[in-house]
Amino acid sequence: MSSFSGSIRESAQNDEIHLATSEISFSQILVGTDFSKSAAQALALAVTIAEFFDSEIIVIHAVKPVIYGDSQEPMPPEVLNAQLETAKYDMKELIASDPRLAKLRVQTKVDFGRAVDLIDQVAKTTKSTLIVVGSHGAGGLKKFTFGSVAETILRQSSCPTLIVGPQCQVEHHPFRSILFATDLETTGLRPAQYASALAEHVDGRLTLLHVIEKRPDSPEFDFDLFEDRLRKQLRGLLPSDVELFCNPKIRLEYGSPAQLITSIARSEATSLIIVGAHHQSALADHAPWSTLSHVIREARCGVLVVRSHLI
Repeated sequence: MSSFSGSIRESAQNDEIHLATSEISFSQILVGTDFSKSAAQALALAVTIAEFFDSEIIVIHAVKPVIYGDSQEPMPPEVLNAQLETAKYDMKELIASDPRLAKLRVQTKVDFGRAVDLIDQVAKTTKSTLIVVGSHGAGGLKKFTFGSVAETILRQSSCPTLIVGPQCQVEHHPFRSILFATDLETTGLRPAQYASALAEHVDGRLTLLHVIEKRPDSPEFDFDLFEDRLRKQLRGLLPSDVELFCNPKIRLEYGSPAQLITSIARSEATSLIIVGAHHQSALADHAPWSTLSHVIREARCGVLVVRSHLI
């Protein structure tokens, strides 16, 4: 199995993230499922990644008790037990449906509760290094597989979250061609590190993309100087020796970030899009949230969301 190195180190002096060389690994991959088609796609991609890194996979399902009528009375224990046993049976069928799982270390957990709470609890207990969930994609982030669960995960989780949208086509080599899209203001070094580390250790292609939404229209504006500065900023996100393992492509584009990220990903046959999230504020703003929603909905590959800073 391939592995990749590189580390995330916080400076005690200035709280910035710096590239280093100690090991990072997707050693524990947490997959949430509601047994839907999109959730099955998420599990398939998680299994492919686990094969690369010899990861342990933890598959979880939160059971929501079915309430009949308007009764506020507690559900009879036998009804609750039947619901739980049905969900456990569905989980066994899901695991058995992919023979690749027999070659990996797999845990499952089926329990009552809110999906977001169960995911958060298990992620912390197992020290998960990657969370994978599916998205139905219709109508934005509110239509994720777990409703608002994926949104909450993206806002709160310190580990990367891989969202598998409705157009995602799971392939054998998910890191073959990586597109890292950054706004250079709220996202940068930490997600760039994941992009460069993956490209290095699985011999993938790497493209760095920055989209300028509004083209300056002043006749005195020096476009060459402006674009040269942005290219240097993008190149500065990568390790100094990046050319030893890949020839990163740097792209500056003008227009809508949502439209351009997805169109460039398709034109370059991207197998993974990586974007950054800057604490809760960036995700709370309408524009970044809307852009991310569009990218996940339209992308033909998974979208890996990495926090710009540890929380």
